[in-house]
Amino acid sequence: MGYGAFMSVTNNRSTAVKTFVTDVNCMYENGGDGSHLEYFDNLLIGANSHYPDSGRVYIEAKNSGSCFFESAKFRLKVTDNSNGAIIGTVSFSDSDANWNVASNTNPDVLNVNIDNSGHQATITVTVAAS
Repeated sequence: MGYGAFMSVTNNRSTAVKTFVTDVNCMYENGGDGSHLEYFDNLLIGANSHYPDSGRVYIEAKNSGSCFFESAKFRLKVTDNSNGAIIGTVSFSDSDANWNVASNTNPDVLNVNIDNSGHQATITVTVAAS
C-alpha cells in the first residue's frame, strides 16, 4: 500500500475537453487498493464542468514489491474534444509520500494544485478558460 491522493479535474473552458492517462508506473488501477486512476483515461469533461461531479477520485501509488525502489508516476494529457488538439500534458510522481508535478507542458492553462499535508494528498487540475 502506497501514498494515495484524491484527484479531480475542472474544465473552465466553454468547450469540452478529454483527458488521457499514459506512462503509468507503479500505480494501482481498476480498484486495486481502492484506486481508480483509469477513470481519468479517455474521459470527456463537458464545458464548464467538474469531474467527478462531487468529491474526488481516489488514486494510489504502489510502494511495495517491484515498486519499492521506484517512484510512482503517470501522465495526464488534456485535449480539445472538438479537434483533438493537445492542450497540455502534466506528469505526476510520488516520492517519499509526496505527490508532485514532474513537468507541465502548458502551466498557463493547466493549473495544478497539490496538497500533501493530509493523511492522503489532494490533486486538483484546472483547465483555464481560453
